[in-house]
Amino acid sequence: MNEGFARAETGAGIGNTVFVVFSDDWGRHPSSCQHLFRHILPHARVIWVDTIGLRTPRLSLYDIRRALQVTLAWFRPAKKKAGPDPAGAASRPAAQRPLVLKPAMWPSFRRNWCAALNQRLLSRAVHRALKAAAPGRTAVLVSTLPIVPSLFRDPVFRKKIYYCVDDFTEWHGIDGEAMRRLENRTLQACDLMIATSGPILEARAPLTRSASLLTHGVDVDHFSRALPDPSSPLAGASGPVIGMFGVFDRRIDGNALRAAALLMPHATFAVVGPVVDRAPGEFKDVPNLRFLGSVPYAELPGHVAHFDACILPYVVDRTTHNINPLKLKEYLATGKPVVATPLPEAVRLGRFLTLADPEEFPRAVAACLEAPRTDAAGLADFLRGESWEAKSRIFLGEILKGP
Repeated sequence: MNEGFARAETGAGIGNTVFVVFSDDWGRHPSSCQHLFRHILPHARVIWVDTIGLRTPRLSLYDIRRALQVTLAWFRPAKKKAGPDPAGAASRPAAQRPLVLKPAMWPSFRRNWCAALNQRLLSRAVHRALKAAAPGRTAVLVSTLPIVPSLFRDPVFRKKIYYCVDDFTEWHGIDGEAMRRLENRTLQACDLMIATSGPILEARAPLTRSASLLTHGVDVDHFSRALPDPSSPLAGASGPVIGMFGVFDRRIDGNALRAAALLMPHATFAVVGPVVDRAPGEFKDVPNLRFLGSVPYAELPGHVAHFDACILPYVVDRTTHNINPLKLKEYLATGKPVVATPLPEAVRLGRFLTLADPEEFPRAVAACLEAPRTDAAGLADFLRGESWEAKSRIFLGEILKGP
């Protein structure tokens, strides 16, 4: 559906539109919403609202550090900010960057009064920004988080979109009942829900007036053309490197990962990304498992280029049934063998990777190095239609059509 940008370029579609987007912190890591709006920004004004996380804060180093970052941001003025653009976002014109808001918020949605207070604070910040930065423009609300149902009933917005990227009711560390209550209100009030996975669409479509599916895209060139970074800690690894990247939390099957690493002591198993809500010293008995921590998106492919295979060892249960890991297509774009546990979205792409239950996972990882499963021509054809630019056109087309 190419009409989205065509209409934008003539000014008949989104040229006079301002998008108010509630999502993860702009520029902190490249979420699907950020990838989409990186392509929308040249055509429309965007006000991006950074919000606090959905998890109830704990006395952990990660949560304390994040709390300090968020608190300090409250005292900085709103500004236009470049996003996760590997092609040089910092050099992009200011008109192609969002206005980023970091409103003060109460760090919980557990109680009704907490949710109500946060919605009042967020509504006030948004109305001020619209009045100051986008007077007279048609306002469209897009939220990846089910935390602002009152704004979905605000008449200032011509259209309200719930971009459902995950099942937050099943996340570890989140009050599932509170999220379910807020999400049900959001689903009832939104004009359109756009789901990133088939299971999310199936579960939530009956609860809302209109719904569609838009799976994640991928920046193929970013991951397929990278050369190994000689400064990477993986540059001197002896033997094969088996790697994964992204948030390492309780959705990752630690037992399957441990068993695979212990089965292949000659290999290096690498995790690139933050470790969240895992027990300290959990893998102290696995000497060939290395945690590299977070790296900038622009530098990530240089580390991944050292991988000999990519792995996706998620637990397979109700907490992961609805997810569509953003990294899955990024793994495929590298052209390296991919081994994944059978999440529904991984099964959908099963012709391009190796699927293995947690019990079979270690042997499948070892086997993929000996006889990698590839369909290079078919994979290239598939990925050609999965670019973020193509996805953003579909996204805009869904928003612009209809009443």
